[in-house]
Amino acid sequence: MFRIFFMNLFGDSMIKQVQSLEKIIDFNMYVGDATVNDEQLKKQIKRVNEEKMDAIICQWEHYDRIMSYKPLVPVYPVSMTAFDTCVILYLLKKELKSKGLEHYKRVILGTYLPITVRLDVLEEMYGFELMNPPWRDDLGQSYFDSLAKEGYEVVICNTQYLDMVRNSGMYAFHDDRIYDYLDFSLDLKRAIQQVAIGSQLQETLDELKNMLNYSFEAICILDKEGRITAHNEQAVNMFTPIEDDSYIGKYFADMVTTLEKDEFNDVLNKGKAYYSRIVNVNSMAGMLNITPNSKDDISHGAVVHFTTIQQIEKMESYVKSEFYQKGHYAKYKFQDILGESETIIKSKKLGERFSKYNASILIYGESGCGKELFAQSIHNSSFRNNQPFVAINCGSLPTNLLESELFGYVEGAFTGALKKGKKGLFEIANKGTIFLDEISEIDAQGQTRLLRVIEELCVMRIGDDKVIPIDVRIIAASNKNLLKLSKEGKFREDLYYRLNVLTLNIPSLRERGRDVILLANIFVKNFGIEYNKKILLSKDAEEFLLNLSWDGNVRQLRNFCERLVIVADNKYIDGKDIREQLDVTELALLQKETKLPDSSLEKMIKGSVIAKGSIVEAEKNSICHALEKTKGNREKAAEILGISKSTLWRKIKAYGLTISTKE
Repeated sequence: MFRIFFMNLFGDSMIKQVQSLEKIIDFNMYVGDATVNDEQLKKQIKRVNEEKMDAIICQWEHYDRIMSYKPLVPVYPVSMTAFDTCVILYLLKKELKSKGLEHYKRVILGTYLPITVRLDVLEEMYGFELMNPPWRDDLGQSYFDSLAKEGYEVVICNTQYLDMVRNSGMYAFHDDRIYDYLDFSLDLKRAIQQVAIGSQLQETLDELKNMLNYSFEAICILDKEGRITAHNEQAVNMFTPIEDDSYIGKYFADMVTTLEKDEFNDVLNKGKAYYSRIVNVNSMAGMLNITPNSKDDISHGAVVHFTTIQQIEKMESYVKSEFYQKGHYAKYKFQDILGESETIIKSKKLGERFSKYNASILIYGESGCGKELFAQSIHNSSFRNNQPFVAINCGSLPTNLLESELFGYVEGAFTGALKKGKKGLFEIANKGTIFLDEISEIDAQGQTRLLRVIEELCVMRIGDDKVIPIDVRIIAASNKNLLKLSKEGKFREDLYYRLNVLTLNIPSLRERGRDVILLANIFVKNFGIEYNKKILLSKDAEEFLLNLSWDGNVRQLRNFCERLVIVADNKYIDGKDIREQLDVTELALLQKETKLPDSSLEKMIKGSVIAKGSIVEAEKNSICHALEKTKGNREKAAEILGISKSTLWRKIKAYGLTISTKE
């Protein structure tokens, strides 16, 4: 909402008009005294400046007087309209008739602004001969005497000239009732519109100023003579200090003594650009750019950008660390690794501890158990978390291509190489983390180069003879025993010990007990949301999933749960549904080769069913027999029955069995 000060101007009728407009137009009105001396006027302007109001509105005749005090806000004068002039002439004609002076025809319209309607039209309307001469605040008696000598009979003026008009022998007309007729609302609306436009322009200028100040570069705007007309805050910090801390009006060439003046003049006079020049400014080396500002081949000045070498290096480091750089960032954190089993909790705690150090980590785990998930979580918990995380599967690329990806190459290094060469992943990961998955698949040559990088902390692009220093933390992962491979001569032993400073073992899904059920329910829920289905796992389905081997670990479970949701016709998925899907997947073949149909427990149950006729009773008897044989040792009993220890414990609780001898 605008705050507008109406200064030294208006009578009661005008104030009422403003108040009525205040309800329609979004502004607040502040009113000064109707008549003030110079000292009072000065105080009012001071108040407007201190309270940072948006504008001053005044009558036109007071505009110059107010502007002489140089207010810091825009001043908008309002003036009489054509309608107001008609009202004045109507009142004059009425008054002359009432006093028997209808014969007075030659009339002076004393206004500060020219009349906004043609005088010949007004003359025909009211029967007057009208004149609208120049009007000022310092008119003297001689001015009116000369008008009287020219034969003018009536002067319409404000109160300050009434006596002078009468002394000249002319009829002086001023009627306070005019303010009851005047309607300056249109002019006021236009003034407020100008306030709004001015406010928008000021906001734009402030935004541009902030943009310049947010820049890390020193920026100066020059006129066509090379003098500074505007600059940002950084310029004050970089260029040569001056006594009054103001560069406005100073010649830029005088501030940068190393600048070649002939080239600088070519920028200003011929429109030539001055780019990427390394100069010394105020004992600082940096890059100077001067861009000409020309229109229609006419120079209007130039724009100067100066960046120190330190800022350029900082910017390069920042760009390298940006998350969006080729997607090299870590998405996951330790809280994203789901599970409540003791084994997974232990692995997460160990991973969090390792993240606080800079040593290399070797992660062991079966395929699909979440090795990269742990690597990303370690990165996000480390002090490198705002730097790149670069991952590569070493087993997915041919040897020659893998080396070019890891170490980069220069132009012409080999057939098909990019013209400008290419950065390697180690360079991209500088200051961050590189994750080498399936590290065991790197051949002997690649292992040698990798060992050199780790030992010397620098890389050399293929086809180049220059070394590039790097600061990278290495996390490697493997589903094979690297120590065994090194003993067999298939993996460099020295590289193994370089990588295996810290070791993290990720448990397989079958080692995580009831985490299978927890993960399965989460996957089913998430895929249900994705496919707009509300699907739940029944208890027997959960138990069925728990007893599968899941050789593909979490990845296999996730994919299988997606399949279950897609083919599900009912709200609940039960054991029968799972069996049907197993029969049409490779998982069914795997289970037939393992324990499900041929387990010792099933054999025992089949034998007992023949004898007893009850599956439940047969299962209870088989469990009791195994526990009795192992003297209550659940682990050994589970081995005899061909089931997991956790499954055996659940069945003992479900059947209410007691164990007489502790493990």
